[in-house]
Amino acid sequence: MVAPDDCHSQAEYITYFDDAIAVMQTEAALERIARELCEDSAAENVDYLEVRWAPRLHLRGGLAMERVIQAVLTGLEAGPIQAMAIVCAMRQHSPEENVELAQVAGRFAGKVVGFDLAGDEVLYPAAPHAPAFAAARAAGLHLTCHAGEAGDPSNVEDALRLGVERIAHGVIGAREPRIVEQIRDEGVVLDMCPTANWKCKAVQTLAEHPLPALVRSGVRCTISTDSRTVADTTLSHEYDLMSAAGMTDDELRRCNESAYAAKFG
Repeated sequence: MVAPDDCHSQAEYITYFDDAIAVMQTEAALERIARELCEDSAAENVDYLEVRWAPRLHLRGGLAMERVIQAVLTGLEAGPIQAMAIVCAMRQHSPEENVELAQVAGRFAGKVVGFDLAGDEVLYPAAPHAPAFAAARAAGLHLTCHAGEAGDPSNVEDALRLGVERIAHGVIGAREPRIVEQIRDEGVVLDMCPTANWKCKAVQTLAEHPLPALVRSGVRCTISTDSRTVADTTLSHEYDLMSAAGMTDDELRRCNESAYAAKFG
């Protein structure tokens, strides 16, 4: 269930989610995993958590999307910390399926606080899913999008056109000064996950990660895990990695303050 350090691409990294997803196909499993994630996070002194997952990947056992979402919410509510849900659409699913997902997620607005798009950036562009983002916005959900972990820097610009408040990663877009300027000017927050970014080969080494330079240039950034299991990390470890990469305590604190200011719940 852990992606190796020598993944060749984002597409290969994503395949390591398959085994975990295979055992997350019942309400009991989803509820338990959500609760235990809160417990593990609380043990790290996390006091607010936003959990991203893709309901359409949990329908193999015959569950309806509503039951998938409710099971996760029940598990999060049973945990010892405040935890909110962000529903992910998948790039490989049709625009029509993702519009339906946005509409269903909107019925849980308040507990579901955001709508996201994830998946293989190289094979599946974001633009066709604009109607799903419009439906999510109409339902009162905050908008975020996975982008900038594979493919061309313009993938980040495509995400910005969807009207997002946050972007998961954005690493490859950081290579283009015009994109960095747009992100900074629009106040969009980058949720960065150093270990996952490295394993996906968005950066070749952790020392090359753009997070320190982005923070110093005034871009609002957070530090996140992407997946504790597949990335084999914790939030504390991600902070340690960026400290080793030269970020000061003040810069790391600024990332945590950005996370509180940008939270959807």
